[in-house]
Amino acid sequence: METLLYLAAVLAVALGAAHSVLGERYILIRLFRRNDLPKLFGSSEFTIRTLRFAWHVTTVAWFGFAALLVHAGRGDLTVSGMGPVQDFV
Repeated sequence: METLLYLAAVLAVALGAAHSVLGERYILIRLFRRNDLPKLFGSSEFTIRTLRFAWHVTTVAWFGFAALLVHAGRGDLTVSGMGPVQDFV
């Protein structure tokens, strides 16, 4: 069972990396070439940075999910095994 969880973690990392690289190359760049982007807070530069941040934060979420899968594979997916989360519980 743990082998499958480790495989799922590797696939989640690969999916996150592919999301970031391919999204930047094929979606965001083409979107940013448009002249009709909304001007948030007075400039399209803020819009571009916001869209890029929102896109790549999803990659960070995939990496975090992969870390949870690794913890599940090791068998220590508990509140105390996840680190500082125990301070809030």
